[in-house]
Amino acid sequence: MKNKKKLYIWILIGLANTTSAYAHTARLDDSASARSTVEARTVTSETGMPLAESPSAEFVYSNFGWVQYRLTTSAYKGKSAKIYYVIPNSIEGLQRPHALLVSWKTNGQFMDGEGHAGDRILVWSGTVTDDWMQTDFDLKMQLELDQVRLAEGKSFEFESYFEIEINE
Repeated sequence: MKNKKKLYIWILIGLANTTSAYAHTARLDDSASARSTVEARTVTSETGMPLAESPSAEFVYSNFGWVQYRLTTSAYKGKSAKIYYVIPNSIEGLQRPHALLVSWKTNGQFMDGEGHAGDRILVWSGTVTDDWMQTDFDLKMQLELDQVRLAEGKSFEFESYFEIEINE
């Protein structure tokens, strides 16, 4: 009976610790960014040739160039936060999440990285000091063509986004 009582006490202490500190997560507004839709500047196969000239291509490589993001962070000023780049899990036509790889280099304020469909990648951590955070990503995408099934007339597209996590 004494050991059961100790176990219950430890469980209660554990629950108290987990409920007193939790993370609040929200999608960041990026509507002030320069472009709402970004099209690839170059689209090639694994041989480096334009995709249209590569009938037996297995992969497509898309280079979007430098994409500017302007994130509204005013509601989080003065708070310790983490910002994540989120690649959606459900992308029309994509058969397997790992068939898509998105990679980026940044202008230094955020971290370089890469991820697959469904990934949430940490790109910034610190105290929010401004109403806006602006960053540039040199964005690239690699896609396995045999893992894409699109209806006729549809193009492969998705919307990645940023989330902020505040520990309270």
